[in-house]
Amino acid sequence: MTDVPSLSPFLTDKRLSRGAVLQMMISRQVKTPVQVMVEHVKAGYLIVSTEVKAEAKTELLGSTVRVRWETDASINTIDLEVVQEQTMWPVKLLALVPIAVGVEITAKGKQGLLSPESPVKVPYKVMGARPIEEKGEAVLVQFSPTRLVLQTDGYVAKGDFLHLSFTLPMWPSEIVGMAKVVEKSYEDTHSILELIFTDLPEKHHQAIKDYYKKLSAAASF
Repeated sequence: MTDVPSLSPFLTDKRLSRGAVLQMMISRQVKTPVQVMVEHVKAGYLIVSTEVKAEAKTELLGSTVRVRWETDASINTIDLEVVQEQTMWPVKLLALVPIAVGVEITAKGKQGLLSPESPVKVPYKVMGARPIEEKGEAVLVQFSPTRLVLQTDGYVAKGDFLHLSFTLPMWPSEIVGMAKVVEKSYEDTHSILELIFTDLPEKHHQAIKDYYKKLSAAASF
């Protein structure tokens, strides 16, 4: 089973709302950004339009393109494949599907990591791994609303996407989401992984934020 990148984390971002303008980089024209307008977006695809210029008649079908934007808290990068192209002079419509998603939390967006008040086991599944290596269990060492630090004996590489499921001490329901390993180090015989969320239902994200707020308040006394 392979991971299917999703645009879900960005659906509430105004930069992907209808009518928003993005700078799109084309793999074969790295130094030539194309200005596109968002027409429609769902978790699994993005439709954009761009003005057709007489001197630029390049077909993009099958190409890989990239959109990137920065916020106060993060740098967001999405690589997409052009799966459909339709020209309605003087406008070209492109249907894009995500093939890779990157979210880099900036220093301004990083909140201090806190440790849970009691042990939290985090079962995970490494997307795209061999069946014998794909499942494992980690322990939550520290966390913030955007990041997790896990300790595991399993084999996980930097850049892997993990499907996570775990329960917080104050939240009775299971939290399920996707996260990407952005840093990896070693402590004794254990791997220490730092992850950022790439797909997390809002109610689950709110539970993490509420628990973080509770621990922050307790730490301030």
